[in-house]
Formats: sequence, C-alpha cells, structure tokens
Amino acid sequence: MKNLIPSVSALSIGAASLAVTTALQAADGGSKPWTVRAGVSGFYNDNVYTRSDLPKVDSFGFELTPGFSLNLPVNDGQTVLGLRYDYLLRYFENREKAVDHNHVVDANLSHSFNSRFKLDVFDSFAQAQEPQQLGQGAGGAGILFRAEGTNFRNIAGFDFTSQLAESWSAVTGFRNNLFRFDNDLFAQSLDRVEYLPSVNLRYQLAPTSSVGLFYQYGITDYDGPGVNVGFVRDVNSHFVAATVDHDFAANLTGSLRGGIQYNDFVEVSGIRGRDGVSPYVDGQLTYGFLPGSSVTLGVRHQLTATDVGILGTVGGGLFNDPIRGSSATSGRISLSHSFTPKLVGSVNGLYQAGTFIGGGPSIDGQGDGYASADVTLAYRITQNISTRLTYAHDRVDSDLVNDLREFARNRVFLGVNFTY
Repeated sequence: MKNLIPSVSALSIGAASLAVTTALQAADGGSKPWTVRAGVSGFYNDNVYTRSDLPKVDSFGFELTPGFSLNLPVNDGQTVLGLRYDYLLRYFENREKAVDHNHVVDANLSHSFNSRFKLDVFDSFAQAQEPQQLGQGAGGAGILFRAEGTNFRNIAGFDFTSQLAESWSAVTGFRNNLFRFDNDLFAQSLDRVEYLPSVNLRYQLAPTSSVGLFYQYGITDYDGPGVNVGFVRDVNSHFVAATVDHDFAANLTGSLRGGIQYNDFVEVSGIRGRDGVSPYVDGQLTYGFLPGSSVTLGVRHQLTATDVGILGTVGGGLFNDPIRGSSATSGRISLSHSFTPKLVGSVNGLYQAGTFIGGGPSIDGQGDGYASADVTLAYRITQNISTRLTYAHDRVDSDLVNDLREFARNRVFLGVNFTY
C-alpha cells in the first residue's frame, strides 16, 4: 500500500510556491543534495482574526520565508537522509498582535538493508497558528480556524517494509501525533496524544497491481491543562480495511483503503456511551498529464477531533452527553501545470464536512464545513529568481446555533522567491 499519510504543508500560503518552484527547478532537468531559498511577499488579508465574535478587520502586510532542504544519499544510496526547515515571519500593519512567527521542521531517513527489507523513519514539527499546519494528524483538520498563540504539533513515525515471499510483502508502521495549544479552550478540546501502530499485508497480483489487508489500532489520549474535562473524548479505535494499489498507466496511479472504524470511547459514570462503527476510507489518485504537470485527488472519511468545546456552549449541549468528536469526510485536490518552462501555475483545495458525535439533541448529528483553496502563478525571471501571485480563500460554515467559528477570509500575495 502506498503511503496515504498526507504530506505536511510547509507553511500554508507562506510557502504556496513550493509546488511551482519545484516544477520550475524540474524544468532545468537537474538537482543537487541541498537547496537554500528565501522569499519576500506583500499581502492583503480581509479578515485577520477569523472570528465572528470579533470585528472584521482587514490589513496589509508583508512576510519573509527563508528555508533550506537537504537530501543526502550515503552508503552508495543505501541510506538517504532528508531535512527541511521553513520559517515564516508575517507582519500585519493593522492587527493588535502585529507579527507571527512560524516554524516547520521535517526530517526523514530511508534505509534499505537489502532487496527485501527497508525502513523509513520521519518526524514533522510545526509551531504555527493556521489550520493548514495544526490540523494534520490521524483524523484530518481538527481545528478549522486560526488559533492565536504559540501552538505546535509533532507527527513522528516509521514504516518497515519486508518482502515475505515472491508475491507477499508487509508494511509495519507506527505513528505518534502530539498537539498542544496556548489558548485554554483549544487546549481542553484539542490537546492530545495519538498512538497508531499498524500493519498492512499485501499481495502482488501483477507488476502494476496489489491488494491487501490493513489493520491499525489507535489510542487517542486527551490531556488538556488544569481540570481536564477533555478526557471524555479519549477513544481507542480499530481500523480494518481492504487495500488496492494499481498503476493504470505510467502516468496514472491510484491507492485506496476501504473498510470500517470501530470507536471505543472512555466509559464515564452518568455519561451516555458513544461507541460505534463507522466507515473508514482513504484514497488517492495521481495523474501526470504533461511533463511538469500533474493532478492529485484524495478522499478521506474517519473520526476526527473537533475544536468545538466539550459541552458545546455555542449550540447548547448536555453534561451527560458531551461532544466526543466529529465524523468527517474530506476531499482534496492538488494541481500543478507548466504553461511554459518559465510559467507555472498551481491550485490546491481542501473541503471537509463533519458531523458531531454527542452534545445532546441540539448538536448530535449537526454538521460543520471547512473549505480552503489557493491559486498561484509563478514566473521564473532567472534560474534562481521567480515571482509569484497567489489568491487564497478560507471559510467555515456551521449548523450550530450562534457558532462563533463561522467566517470567510480572502488573501492576496505578491512576492519574489530566491532559490539556490
């Protein structure tokens, strides 16, 4: 089964040019083990606070985005070490807290012991405020809007691939996801640790097709500060799914996991139980339609965290039936196209629709939706300098009464990127 864990966005729109920069570099037909980059952009944001309980404030500003990447093969390529760091400084001329500081560090190691055994280890750390960085994890975008403060998440794990026989292989994996938020309300609802051991047994039907059986056990421990009421969301989950991987053509590949997720929530005296079975789906399709141009489509459905408070104060809620989480379906698209060797465009989009689990009659079964999209055009002036223009839109809609999370935001960026 190909890796379906979504890649962690570098720094949202602050590094939206990553895909187009990569395409511009690919047009040169060369690569090196390290890359140094920097960017400077001006922007306009028509809703800097993304909260309906605060006045809608717009602002101009600028951002700086230095970073570097290393991709080092050792032992004649038997081992590959990777490291990437991105920093984002974003200044708002019309916001009380004028400056954001964001960091993302990605590290990975891939080692082939021999032709039968391979180990991949990775870690991704982010300190940020935007949902594109903080929402990654076992269950997708748990936070739907900007969270002020020094928040961070860390996603670490490994995959060990073993060739058991000529047509049989197995991938044994483990994920550890950690989330921490400054704001006490976010912390009570979202501070957690996720442990996700898994195994995927695969059978190679043909050189371009394989099928398999996937099992994952999930432990989610909510551990917010102070008097921790978040523990009512603690859950153990079992994921059982059939897997299919197929290369339809050299430029068209697909992967799919489809099955069930059984959720066993913590039992608390006097609180309604919410154990149950729900569908589990994780699929991806990638098509390279021209040299330097490709599109990737993805879909996911599973239990996810929610930033709505435990007792659902925005829409009512019952002490004996707290909100346990959200059953969420998300779809994503990533498109990159080289119009010419110097002009590249990209489109990225995510939509997630969630249904609340628990909260009493006024909340249980109600839903919310999160949409995020950006469009970028980049033009290479020289081999190492390019310009970019980006438009981005985000919004949250909700069925809950007086939900202060609802917002819409538009952003425009114009900048210059330098790579070497």
